[in-house]
Amino acid sequence: METMEQLKLKTVFDYYSGNDHIIDLIYKIGKKTGINGFVERKKDTVYISVSGSHKNVEKFYSELGEKLPYSIFMSEAKTYPVENFEEEDRPFHIKGEINILPKNLSPCPTCTKELFDISNRRFYFPFISCNYCGSHYSYLYEYPFEREKTVFKFFKMCEDCEKEFNDENSFRYKYPLTACHNCLTPIYLKKGENERYGFDNEKTVGAIRTAAGVIKKGNLLRIYTSLGEMVAGIATEENISKVRQFLGLGEKPLNLLITNPQNLSKYFHIDQPELKALASQEKPVVLLPFKELSEKDLLFPDLGYGKIKFPDEPLLLLLANHLKEEEIDYIFYTYITDEFQKAITDFELNADLPVINKQKETEVVLINGEIFIKEGEKGILPEIIKAKPTGNLAITEDYIALDLGNGEYLVDKKEKLIYQLKDFVDEINSLNILEGIEENIDIPYKEKKTFKKYEGAILSVLAENNKLSEKALCFYFSSYSNEDMIAIYKNKTVNPLIKVLPIRIYDNLKDTVLWVLEEIEKSSEEAKRLIDRWREKFPQFSGEISSQSYQEKSSITAVFNVISYLLGIFNKEPSYFDQPYQALLKEALSFEAKRGLRIDYFLEEIDEEFYLDWRKIIHSTLSFKLADTDNKMLAFSVIEGFKEWIEKEGSSILYKLKLNNVVITGDIFTNPVLTGKLLPHFSNNHVLLRNTVLPLNRSNIVFGGLFR
Repeated sequence: METMEQLKLKTVFDYYSGNDHIIDLIYKIGKKTGINGFVERKKDTVYISVSGSHKNVEKFYSELGEKLPYSIFMSEAKTYPVENFEEEDRPFHIKGEINILPKNLSPCPTCTKELFDISNRRFYFPFISCNYCGSHYSYLYEYPFEREKTVFKFFKMCEDCEKEFNDENSFRYKYPLTACHNCLTPIYLKKGENERYGFDNEKTVGAIRTAAGVIKKGNLLRIYTSLGEMVAGIATEENISKVRQFLGLGEKPLNLLITNPQNLSKYFHIDQPELKALASQEKPVVLLPFKELSEKDLLFPDLGYGKIKFPDEPLLLLLANHLKEEEIDYIFYTYITDEFQKAITDFELNADLPVINKQKETEVVLINGEIFIKEGEKGILPEIIKAKPTGNLAITEDYIALDLGNGEYLVDKKEKLIYQLKDFVDEINSLNILEGIEENIDIPYKEKKTFKKYEGAILSVLAENNKLSEKALCFYFSSYSNEDMIAIYKNKTVNPLIKVLPIRIYDNLKDTVLWVLEEIEKSSEEAKRLIDRWREKFPQFSGEISSQSYQEKSSITAVFNVISYLLGIFNKEPSYFDQPYQALLKEALSFEAKRGLRIDYFLEEIDEEFYLDWRKIIHSTLSFKLADTDNKMLAFSVIEGFKEWIEKEGSSILYKLKLNNVVITGDIFTNPVLTGKLLPHFSNNHVLLRNTVLPLNRSNIVFGGLFR
């Protein structure tokens, strides 16, 4: 017999994303289960207050647990009983307004269940999605997110999909991309002129099973994804070498798609936070340290970790399921960027459904259990962030940020939004553009300003955390920037305090190293004797600089690159800028002791400005190397010394200026050796601030540029 006693519960969790699709999902579940109460979002916290019979409340929480996707932006939820709350007698509803954005998100639990349910009409439907998941952004021509604004306007919904689209209780109620096998273009498996189409679920099963067989036999396969075509295969030396040479990748790291998550711990060290991030709806690439992976040097040369992700869309989920049955635990992949690269293999698993907006994969690293978004777009953009109103528009090379009014900012790819500005606002106060680029817009503005990368990055953290009215000590170190620094934020201005002494970046790394040695040699008599001894012991670092062109960077990454090359940790031309630094970091990660040697990190005052003097850093490093110190210890000592320098300078500045807020931004802070120790140092006695909604690199800069 059912009791009539009413249960009254409140659930609370933090949620940092500006996409409120989960609020709508919670509402739908509450409405369906017949409870009273509401769901409400206040800033970064979601509150669910429910009232109803034991049966209905238990049904609500059971269905919520089954259908609510986990997000990297979501904290652990806490549920507790309450005596009463406002509006407890009203049917379940949403309090306040919400923002629903067309993002690219992996299949939700409901769609995943349908995908593998043989009795469901969307069994093996490779484009399954709903209001709460799917490749919404990839198929969008322009805002708003409506069917006639997407690629799907060319496909007529079948009768069953029409019914779903008009059913208020359906997860696809008014969903723009509603489709099934009967009303959307099929996938096909192709080799040369031979094609096998998946017109229905049975034929799709056959096509994907055959595709898995193609990979098992050692062939490379081109695969359709909503981010663009990827090429994938078993991680053999032949396959990897072919991909690197044909696509011109050099030694850039490749990624692994895990097809059998149960065996992941055989190959990588992984804890619960990393596993949750991999399984989240954003499905980011997660950086994991190796355990036993025989192909690690082929896939990830000079990296001390692997770049791993779980299948993030239906077609990859289906393919992974068949590969798992073939006892293939993972495949490697990379994305194809132009038509010529498609000739890499005759085999393709594809679809005639154009991808309008290609996005970069999102990469995250977990440090002390906290998620740091290194860079990327998928699952991140477009984004709504609430901050102090400005009425401004900011633009960088690739991104745009616009005040929509009332302090709600839309951050998006520039190419997507710039031609639709008139649809959002009539005019703006200030057009803020990243220094060095030009851009014309078709809406009026009162003034025009420029901003630098470090300003945008630092201001983005303060704006995300609603600290623009407060003072802060700021650290910006990024491989993407030419100006690393320690700065002070006060009076609404970022003021550089300590920069990195500029270093010349020549066309090749060896010339940069030769110039560095010459600069150290000129700094003192002691330094000249050291460099003479160095060249005598290591004659490969003698000779004339062959390059004519160079640029100057105030970059700690450039300094670490030089050290890596001088120590012989990295002894070739890099395929990407921070590759030598990554090799140095790999050596540092393999050092097992807790303390290293003392590397000199000192300041130099030049024209009344303070610089971190890399000449002293490299001088002391070479001295230890001449004494035959192990490279692992030296690499660790260099990174550890930088960490200790930040702590020392930071603590001194905080004390002298009586500051409480500490900002860290830039991809250098995704280094676990560095940041793992900095977090407790600053957060114990100060407020440590960083980007949590946007990445620490690139797209965060445009958001901060609004507040210049």
